[in-house]
Amino acid sequence: MTRTDVPDWVTLTEGEDVLWQGHPSLRLVTPSAVVALALAIAGIALTTVLTDPSIRWFPLLGIPLGIVIVAWAYVSLVSTQYVLTSEEIYRKTGVLNQSVAQIRLDRVQNTTFSQSVTERLFSYGDITIYTAGSDTMDITLSNVPEPERVNQQLTEALDAASGVTRTRP
Repeated sequence: MTRTDVPDWVTLTEGEDVLWQGHPSLRLVTPSAVVALALAIAGIALTTVLTDPSIRWFPLLGIPLGIVIVAWAYVSLVSTQYVLTSEEIYRKTGVLNQSVAQIRLDRVQNTTFSQSVTERLFSYGDITIYTAGSDTMDITLSNVPEPERVNQQLTEALDAASGVTRTRP
């Protein structure tokens, strides 16, 4: 990954590289899309049933409402971003107000990833990163696509940061 691909809210030091970046799975937009489609179909169906011309247009408001619902779900997902570098882990959230949390890899105590049955079916899950110290700040990367692979990359980055070398069986 080139340095031009790095988001502007990530500060890389000399020799630091981006190992992975992503955002929550876009599959999470599906329920919103189903609701939007239902609103659109219901609105169109109701306009054919209603005979009073003064209110016949009213059910069609479901179409722009559905579009707003899907757009909000999409923007919420893509405005949450995760970056793993060779030295730090970043999580940015927010559309208008932004919040960036970062943890140095040398502060990471442990990591876990979890998936429900549905998350396993659609290949996304959560990765929780636990830190050491009295001012403990844990970060959860929610709804990450392919969490096993990302957790493996995180483990390898932690090993590299601590100087540990492991051989795979």
